[in-house]
Amino acid sequence: MSREPQAQPSFSPEQQARIRLNVWVAVLSMLVIVALSNYLAFRHFTRFQWSEDERYALSPETRRVLQAVTNEVRITVLFSRNHELYGPVSGLLREYVQFCPHLQLDLVDYDRDPGRAELLAARYQLPSETDDVVVFDADGRVKVVRASELSDYDLAAVLAGEGRTRRINFKGEPLFTSALAGLLQDRQPVAYFLQGHGEHDPDSEEELAGYSRFAGMLRNKNIEVRKLGLTGSGEVPEDCSLLVVAGPRSRLDQTELEKVDRYLTRGGRLLALLSFYQAGRGETGLERLLLDWGVEVGANYVFDPPNSLRGNDLLATNFTGHPVVKPLVGRPIYLVFARSVRPRPVPGASGDAPQVQPLAFTSEEGFTASALSSGGAPLPDPARDRRGAIPVAVAVERGNLAGMSADRFSTRMIVVGESFFLGNETIVKAANWEFASLAVNWLLDRPEHLAGIAPRPIREYEVALTRSQLIQLAWILLAGLPGGVLAIGLLVWLRRKA
Repeated sequence: MSREPQAQPSFSPEQQARIRLNVWVAVLSMLVIVALSNYLAFRHFTRFQWSEDERYALSPETRRVLQAVTNEVRITVLFSRNHELYGPVSGLLREYVQFCPHLQLDLVDYDRDPGRAELLAARYQLPSETDDVVVFDADGRVKVVRASELSDYDLAAVLAGEGRTRRINFKGEPLFTSALAGLLQDRQPVAYFLQGHGEHDPDSEEELAGYSRFAGMLRNKNIEVRKLGLTGSGEVPEDCSLLVVAGPRSRLDQTELEKVDRYLTRGGRLLALLSFYQAGRGETGLERLLLDWGVEVGANYVFDPPNSLRGNDLLATNFTGHPVVKPLVGRPIYLVFARSVRPRPVPGASGDAPQVQPLAFTSEEGFTASALSSGGAPLPDPARDRRGAIPVAVAVERGNLAGMSADRFSTRMIVVGESFFLGNETIVKAANWEFASLAVNWLLDRPEHLAGIAPRPIREYEVALTRSQLIQLAWILLAGLPGGVLAIGLLVWLRRKA
């Protein structure tokens, strides 16, 4: 009787032990690699902006300000989660916190947690009617941004009785970054707007001539805005960080001009916006004062047909390498009835003479016209007018090495041959907003702010459907989709039963 051969094990006990050990070592190695990868990814990571929604993307200026934050800053979002801006506000501030480890974000819904909201309102002394706010707190120094400030609105449809108020811009990043930059400063700068000669009013909301949007941009930069009159015995105040002379209509008297000149001589900062159209083709007195500083403001209009939309305006894209306009390469400044502004050597000037550098030119097809016809057509005078690249803005600096940070006794000026381009209607066109921001930052010597942050446009997508299409869509959602699932389930059941 033969014995059947017994099956021998494929692996000996020693081999099985080695296999088990290898498997456990491989599993443990994999776990260690995963843990180390996650640790390194947590400590060293790079974030990419994949979304088309630019409301959550941080600009270079914001990144520079965040890099300058060294103390702990607590950001409290006291918002209702039902507010339409809760998502954009919280999402943008999370990007701030991700970029800067010194920021702490606290989201408080006063509807769900009214007790805590009341404590925060009492701590920060918020008015009782205030509800949706963002509070920046750095060791007791507080900046508050209200929800009502975070949007620009299009009221045209409402005023015409044709629609509802529509948000067109989200201003979260300029307001939040300005609040943080304000907390980094020891002293709040003050900008004085010269008044008394028909200048643009920083409080006016008039579309063409009002300057309320420009004044609001200054406040967003943590700059206090005041008005100034130089009649009488008063001088330009000692706390004047920036003097704005925007489109005077009438002439400044000699005493006022001397006060402005004394302010500049002791290291003042001037933003001069001189409109030949606004002044009725007359002199304001500033033209002669600026000649002593190496700036010639022309008694003319500037035209650039290839870069004009309506004939009397121009899009200036020919920039120099100056810090004020260097970030604007490829983006035009929109000017209306501009006049020429160019450097002019000061006779007998010493080594401390003002350094004047052009900022923006027309194209080579530009020209000046000293007079206009009754219909507004240019009437160039060959003896007085010029053709070619015409400068329309210059920067002036004295008492400071070029390219170096300005000291408190150095003088800086920016002179533009136009003033309506910063009006409420025009400041948001082309790159006017960015130019104004960059100009103010250079004048106040804010190198960490040398890039303007404009409000982010809000994109709205609407789907227009007829009544029959709405009925079809309702049937698809309420009957078609559930019915399709039921039909597939029934077919599967019948097939299995068969």
